[in-house]
Amino acid sequence: MKSNSKLKKVKPLSTNKSVDFNFREQIMHYLKRWYWFAVGLLICLALAYIYIRYTIPKYNVSASIMISQDDSMGESELAAFQDLGLLENKSNKIENEIQIIKSRTLITNVVKRLKLNVQYFSQGRVLETENYPESIIEISLLAPDSIIQSASKVFKVKIVSNTKFSLLGEGDEKLSDHSFGNTIKTSIGDVVITPNFKEIGNKKGETIKIQISPIKWIAESYRNGLGIFPVGKNSSVVQISLNDPVKEKAMDIINTLIDEYNEATINNKKQTSARTATFINDRLDLISGDLTEVDDEAAGYKAKFGLTNDISAQTQRVADSDTRNLQEITQLSTQLSLIESTRSFILSQEGRYDLVPANLGFDDPNITNTATRYNTLISQRNRLLTSSSEQNPAVININQQIDGLRQVLIESLNSLKGAINIKLNSLKTQDRYFSGKLYNAPIRQKDLRVIEREQTIKEQLYLYLLQKREEAEITSHVTLSNAQIIDRATTIGSYPVSPNKKMIYVGALFMGLMIPFLIIYVSELLNVKVRSRQDLEKVLTMPILGSIPRTKTKDKIVVSRTNRSGIAEAFRILRTNLDFLMAGSNKKKGKVIFVTSTISGEGKTLVSSNLAKTLTISGKKVAFIGTDFRDPKFHNFLDLPKGKDTEGFTNFIMNKDLSPQDVIYAEKSEDPMDILPPGVIPPNPAELLMQDRVAEMFVYLQKHYDYIIVDTAPVSLVTDTLLIGHYSDLSIFIVRENYSDKRALQVPENFHREKRLPNMAVLLNASFNQGGYGYGYGYGYGNQDA
Repeated sequence: MKSNSKLKKVKPLSTNKSVDFNFREQIMHYLKRWYWFAVGLLICLALAYIYIRYTIPKYNVSASIMISQDDSMGESELAAFQDLGLLENKSNKIENEIQIIKSRTLITNVVKRLKLNVQYFSQGRVLETENYPESIIEISLLAPDSIIQSASKVFKVKIVSNTKFSLLGEGDEKLSDHSFGNTIKTSIGDVVITPNFKEIGNKKGETIKIQISPIKWIAESYRNGLGIFPVGKNSSVVQISLNDPVKEKAMDIINTLIDEYNEATINNKKQTSARTATFINDRLDLISGDLTEVDDEAAGYKAKFGLTNDISAQTQRVADSDTRNLQEITQLSTQLSLIESTRSFILSQEGRYDLVPANLGFDDPNITNTATRYNTLISQRNRLLTSSSEQNPAVININQQIDGLRQVLIESLNSLKGAINIKLNSLKTQDRYFSGKLYNAPIRQKDLRVIEREQTIKEQLYLYLLQKREEAEITSHVTLSNAQIIDRATTIGSYPVSPNKKMIYVGALFMGLMIPFLIIYVSELLNVKVRSRQDLEKVLTMPILGSIPRTKTKDKIVVSRTNRSGIAEAFRILRTNLDFLMAGSNKKKGKVIFVTSTISGEGKTLVSSNLAKTLTISGKKVAFIGTDFRDPKFHNFLDLPKGKDTEGFTNFIMNKDLSPQDVIYAEKSEDPMDILPPGVIPPNPAELLMQDRVAEMFVYLQKHYDYIIVDTAPVSLVTDTLLIGHYSDLSIFIVRENYSDKRALQVPENFHREKRLPNMAVLLNASFNQGGYGYGYGYGYGNQDA
């Protein structure tokens, strides 16, 4: 066997010393625990498989629509208000339309239309599969709609024959037998279950679960699951997507939602046209009555005074000019009348949030654009109020925009009215001039002209309103929806989007490696115990004797002539290394070796007893002494005549009648060594060790033995060992792997620097890893037990 005879001595400890990072050492911490990673990977991959196996797959279904944005305010004088936030920009309009599409009202209509609150499931070996769009049976609820919409119930139906079925309980126990088509009384009212196939008997023994849920729950569930977002930043194309285990169901939901949205927008536009038509009809009724009165007045005046249409040539030229002037006055008067009617409607509290008549033909295009924009905001407000309240921020924002537009519209009308009045005053001045010229004309003809003038105004206004009513009727019958369908709902790919097997397995691999890594890393980070020989080399400047491997044997004395286990070889190598450490000693015999440690439990008695046994086997005369008078372990390792109460060192010190031979015992085994047990436990161990009898005993031992192995007390707890330290030729300091605190290594280091114990060396006990550290006793021997 090859032994490492050279003892490594590290550089002196320095307070400014920086320990280099040893990558190989760090890797070894993890490679030594490779089974942790194997177990972590196995558990995480198993959990991933179970999750995927028992999770219902979901598919992604999406559709694309383009929302109309015909209403433009780019050329309107109101465009200046857009920067103030009073008017809605394009992106805000798209966002408002998205909120309308996602409103509870529309989604609830979809749920009711598709009867999504009633679900049918076929029970499989692992998962339940939803039957959609058709199940082998169908349930009909006979209760009122108010009860059906809030009902929550689960039925388990087992097919017995073509005409019979059984209702099962939660544990699949039979509750009752029924016939298809018969009324069944339940907690949610009467229900009727009917088959959807004639040969339903072929499904005998199959169980169908019918789950009835409140409509608002289902609607809210799909509302939260819907993804509605613009395709681009400035695009009016909107994508609607939904993840669901049943692809056909998701497609029906999206397509029906688009249809519901289009129907809602069309109804809103028809409502606008209807309100416009109603306003025009009311004005027509009023104007029609005025026109009839003027016609009757003109006819009665002519009949009363017998007037004809013949006019003198002299007044004809003035009359022609006056006629053109009157036409302009008539047109302006019509505009003023229309302006005043519109102003009265807008300023009335009853019409505060009603639609104003559109396309009334004002000469100012800004007024027409403003009225169109005003009606658009009123329509949007009405749509939002169908699924929200007055306190909704979006409704408040639209209210503010409507108020701003109303004010602008009134100001525009006032401005137009002022301009018309100025022009009208000018024309009236000219009219008075022409009237003066015609003063000499027959007064009756003049009066008749006044009547005809009023008649013309009423007639033009009446014809104008008739035209607008026809336009409103045409618009109401050719109304288009806001949404243009680009792509109907369809699935993206044939594979489910959830669960994502690839990502789950990758995540499981990552977690399977990361969790053990973090556990090991944190344990290493928080660990303050000595873990290896390197921990000693980093701190201590004294020689390192080597290490004693950990053993599973229950034997205390593991060394014998025939034992070739790893731990036995370690003690043999330790015996060899003692010669190198004590090579400078002039003693031929009586070499005293102290075995000590920082605290109790680090293996002093184990190491010292087996070291003494190893020296005995080599043919040396060895005395094994116990000086730990406070907590001796001798009786646990050696067969003493009276066990723990055997007379020993303390008895020798206290009783001067005893000689060394009286307290020294020969071991009862092959290759016996002599033993000096600690003796009875005294009340004053430190004072006893200061007695002259201690020196007398060591003189005797050095004279009669080759080696004296002394099992001492821990140095950090009591001063006992330091009191007799000057008798030592070699002090072996025991450090136990995974037991001794690294912070306590400063204790032996200080003793070594201050030379409080002579010729100190450190020994690592209970070492787990022997590869490459120490003496090579693992090679060829393995970990054989004694």
